[in-house]
Amino acid sequence: MLNNYLTDWEAVENIDLIKKTALQVWGENIEFGEIKGSNSPYPEFEWQIYLYSKFIIKLDYDRSTLSIGVPTKEGYVVLSSLTNESVFGGFDGMKPENLLHNFQVLDRLIQTQKID
Repeated sequence: MLNNYLTDWEAVENIDLIKKTALQVWGENIEFGEIKGSNSPYPEFEWQIYLYSKFIIKLDYDRSTLSIGVPTKEGYVVLSSLTNESVFGGFDGMKPENLLHNFQVLDRLIQTQKID
């Protein structure tokens, strides 16, 4: 069965946007894991990215929204719960300038070592 995220034009475009934006922020300091689709009738997937060869970040895509999961001692926690900086959520989080902002917030969090 073909995963729905592969047949949804918006999901395919958003995968490209996520990758392009992540490369803009991290360049050679990022590795992209395998995209794992779900059995949902909607375009949903999980995508792990590896930052600075140390941090495994979990990206959860669900119908044009993206959640950024950050590892902690308690498991993965959404980025907005770990910072006082604004983080765009919902459909706004996938706008190119907002996605860039969210990835920059994540990078600052990692650089200050405020995650485990």
